[in-house]
Amino acid sequence: MAERNSDSYTESYESVICESCGADYDVTIMNSFGGADVYVNNGDINSQNSGPYYSKDDDDDEVLYWKNESPEHYRVLNDHLDSASELLKVAVNERNRFSLNVMIYGHVVAAAEGFLSSIFIKTTVGHEELIRKLVETDPKFSDMKFTLSQLFKEREQIKDTVAKYLHDLIFHDLKKIKPMYKDVLGHDFGDISWLFKAVAKRHHCVHRAGHDKDGTPIVFAENEVLGLIEQIKKLAAELLITTNKLEDSLSLPF
Repeated sequence: MAERNSDSYTESYESVICESCGADYDVTIMNSFGGADVYVNNGDINSQNSGPYYSKDDDDDEVLYWKNESPEHYRVLNDHLDSASELLKVAVNERNRFSLNVMIYGHVVAAAEGFLSSIFIKTTVGHEELIRKLVETDPKFSDMKFTLSQLFKEREQIKDTVAKYLHDLIFHDLKKIKPMYKDVLGHDFGDISWLFKAVAKRHHCVHRAGHDKDGTPIVFAENEVLGLIEQIKKLAAELLITTNKLEDSLSLPF
């Protein structure tokens, strides 16, 4: 019933017995919209637990807050990805299947790029603390030089300057985007080598109609595009959890 993620936290303490060895353990469970954190013996024992979840039997109106209240850019991304999944089901011959896969693959990666751009801009520009982190960690801003007379003017329009810079940034340049997310939003994408490869493949799809620089058609493994869609959905859901928690913490009055 809470309105914000930060208000949804509940804690419970249990004593459990291991079914394998019979040992007793003290378990602390902290649950919220964003998922569950489990600590065994005050964290001395590593535990693995899932992120946000809901039962397949749940009605649509009972889906977790973070999914129901998803921002517009998250909804748009999933609309694109769901449409792409439907298009993959269209019955076509082998020749047309290649062309269809080329177009869908390029569209899917572009949708991911748009999401990475919009959620970063929306979250960062909305908070002065995050704008400061960006300015302090991005070489673009550290290299800027101002005269004393320009200083106050630039300070007054820093939000507009940052917004323009981010809108102009190429968000499929993952070598720059990945550390920027870590430095500013505190979100670590981990191993996203699969996305680096997808961006490279998208280049062939968009600029060479699905052929490499030697003119050889690129190869799509069976269900490759569907697999990419699922990976992007997982990445986006994890990022949304991070930004929701960050928004909640930054909105606190102290």
